[in-house]
Amino acid sequence: MKKIYLTIFTIFATIFSVFSQTVPTCSLNPTYISSNKVGVYPDSVTNFISGTVGEPYEQNLTVKVPKDSTNATIGKVCFNKFVISTPSGITNYNCPPGLTLGSSTSALANPNINGAPSLLFPGGANNCASIYGTPTVAGSYTLEISVQPYVSLAILSGNTCPVPANVSGGSASIVAPQILKYYIINIAPAVGVQELGKDKMALYQNKPNPFSDFTDIKFYVEDEDDATITIYNTLGSIVSQHTVKTIVGENKVTINASDLASGTYIYSLKYKNAVTTKRMMVINN
Repeated sequence: MKKIYLTIFTIFATIFSVFSQTVPTCSLNPTYISSNKVGVYPDSVTNFISGTVGEPYEQNLTVKVPKDSTNATIGKVCFNKFVISTPSGITNYNCPPGLTLGSSTSALANPNINGAPSLLFPGGANNCASIYGTPTVAGSYTLEISVQPYVSLAILSGNTCPVPANVSGGSASIVAPQILKYYIINIAPAVGVQELGKDKMALYQNKPNPFSDFTDIKFYVEDEDDATITIYNTLGSIVSQHTVKTIVGENKVTINASDLASGTYIYSLKYKNAVTTKRMMVINN
């Protein structure tokens, strides 16, 4: 069963949810879907983008669920479904207040578990979800997610797994649930003039985010000087750089993603002697 546990641990490390009628439309990351990987994008290394109190937040997730797995002891195992829910004693997956998670694919709706809505992910399917809302309290939040697989043995059904997966079948007792708690969302305090510090600057989260065409990066300064916005990929290479002459107050740089591959990027603001960074996500079809 070790292989089954490892598969579950890898696949659903970042999936948790609250179903809502106002959930934004999520999308599949085409690069991840076309790869030979299974699981969730962004992964645990990339993690989730940070947010700011009072600023709208949205993080897209792409989910690739396997249909079956082979265990040396018991043979082929069919993954019927996975139910993602809040663990006992935890409120709403320990999301930052004001944020929730849901999927715009209504077929994934599931009843409340431990006081919060859950999601059902069918075996052998590609799906997506979104963490969204407007955070209200600053802090660093470690998410806690219960992943309960429902599986059946292929030998009981002619040694083949059904296509599509039988989401109404499977047993929860064959594989125990996993409690995942190493994904973090950092929420920064709302930025005001009194909080800007000695360099009198503040960098805001880009909007929209995620994005597929254009996004605006806004920042605040209290002087006229050169400021540089630099975009880095996950390997640390510069993919775009823009230097502007600032005005006192809010400034804006528009980024064109037409030449950027889907994925997570770091953007930094260098102003006078200070540098600050945030993350953004590109989803190109």
